[in-house]
Amino acid sequence: MEERLPRSMLLRTARANSLVIADLGGLDAEGDSYPLSALDFWIERAHPRLSDAERRKRVQALRDRVSASRRVRTDDSTWRRFRRDWGESEFTEDEDAIGILDLRGLGDSSVEALVRWALSDDERPPMVLEVSEDMPDDILSSIVSHSNLRLALLERDAPIFAAFDRLEADPLRPLPWLRLSTRGGKILPVRLMDPMQTPVSIAPDEPVTLPWASLGIELDELQELDEGYLSVINSAVSQHPKGDEEWANQMEARYPIAAWIASPPQTRWPRWQRLRGRLESEWLVLMNLDNLPLERLSEIAEEAPDSVLSEFSIKMTAKLREDQETALRTRPATDPKNASRGAAWVAAQLLSNAPWLPEHMHSDLLNWSLEAWLSNPPHDSIQALEGVAWLYSSGRGDDVSFRPIIEGIRSKGQEMPANHDLNTWARLVDRMLGEKELDLEELERTANVLPTGWWAPISSELLINLLREEESTDWLISNPLPWCAAVLRPIGEECQAPGLRSYTHPGCDSEIRSLLIRRLRGRREREGLPDSAAPLIDLMEALDAINEGRPPSPGRTHPLSGWLAQPVGKWPEFSASVALDGDAEIAERLLLRSSGYHEEIVSSTSISG
Repeated sequence: MEERLPRSMLLRTARANSLVIADLGGLDAEGDSYPLSALDFWIERAHPRLSDAERRKRVQALRDRVSASRRVRTDDSTWRRFRRDWGESEFTEDEDAIGILDLRGLGDSSVEALVRWALSDDERPPMVLEVSEDMPDDILSSIVSHSNLRLALLERDAPIFAAFDRLEADPLRPLPWLRLSTRGGKILPVRLMDPMQTPVSIAPDEPVTLPWASLGIELDELQELDEGYLSVINSAVSQHPKGDEEWANQMEARYPIAAWIASPPQTRWPRWQRLRGRLESEWLVLMNLDNLPLERLSEIAEEAPDSVLSEFSIKMTAKLREDQETALRTRPATDPKNASRGAAWVAAQLLSNAPWLPEHMHSDLLNWSLEAWLSNPPHDSIQALEGVAWLYSSGRGDDVSFRPIIEGIRSKGQEMPANHDLNTWARLVDRMLGEKELDLEELERTANVLPTGWWAPISSELLINLLREEESTDWLISNPLPWCAAVLRPIGEECQAPGLRSYTHPGCDSEIRSLLIRRLRGRREREGLPDSAAPLIDLMEALDAINEGRPPSPGRTHPLSGWLAQPVGKWPEFSASVALDGDAEIAERLLLRSSGYHEEIVSSTSISG
């Protein structure tokens, strides 16, 4: 059986409760360590002219060396031949535990030695052996006559196996069907059943691993699959990502998922047009944008779920930044006022990458893209908002024209669901303007969705308010947020949120230290604090150090976190690699050499724990 796909499926079916010695390519399995006693057979082939006594001496030295039991010098020629035939293979003395041996990377002498080893004991499990054309006749005769042979895999017909029943690819039926030719001349269809599908008792909480999990596919519900479908899908997965067009075409009518997985990248778009009504849209994650007509991207984005659009966004960003012409080919020719979900998503990608697009497109971004984006803004819209702000930033626009634009985006954000990016930003704007407070759920979303520099100006105030109440302190301890990076900033640092540039950071309030000590120290001594409290502890200890006039201790979230509360003039010299060894938010502040120290950060009264 020369074709790799039926061969791998046959191996997977036949391996149960057997000893397999074969090339495991296409099989989702790793070979066991090789049997140490196989070296006894290998030495005969490696040194046929040596005396038996000399071979025994050399193989014993070789056994000792490869088993690492002793440091023994081996003959140089023996060692060179061993490394040529066995490479970096590992060996074991526990030969009864061996169930599957991989022949990939082994020399002919090693393969022959393993087969001779398997044939030397009649008590071994049923054997599945890969038989090459150039094996010696005596080995072929031993294989044919062995009472415990389950399956011999041949690349092509061999006369010595003429008396055996034969399995071969069925020219009429797709896998998992094979054709069985019996010794009596009968030809029968045979369907392979994956042993993995044997019904087993599964605990209710035990997760079921599906073959498409390795491709990054997440489906909300397990589809009902025909008998044998999972086996075919496993075969398709083994062909991904290169694919096999002929095989995929054969599978398409009955096994659309398998056909989609096994599609070569260049034929995936036309196959989707045929299969889109039969596949969940999550499968679009396998679509390669390099093989998609970019003018149809909005059509695909219309169908794709948010999880797939997140993946597409990463790929689209790379394409737009590599080739500016991509933007011209991608922009849909649609009315922005009635932009579909897919067209709005494309508009968001263009805005998100505005700094990388040619200047002649900027006016179109501020007109078509902006309007199309806001007609149906995607859930992930932070980068698009940043792109709009960049287009109106110094040298490219003016505050007068930007103000109605940002107000329009804020109004749209207020209309969106609570978990939408623009709604989260709009609520932050409301809070900065003093119109509304943020509850704990809104604060958590703000800190997790928006960049720290957007909410840093109100971080000291938020932290003080939260530390004043026992319940909100419990929430603070359980929800780690980058408090050092947010609170320890220079007085007057500009707010980085679009539309809020006029707001500045007030600096770290000296009251924070006393509140942290009151809430954390006693609790830490009584019952300990969870790992999630690390950002609060780091902030407390950073403020302790500056108040006590000493260098800071290493932090939990970043070894250098405490230096953010110290004057820059006292900072030690550190490399970029050292600065990056820890929390990314703190690393950014360290690389900027931006300290949160100011004179009022030191409390007027000394507080002891």
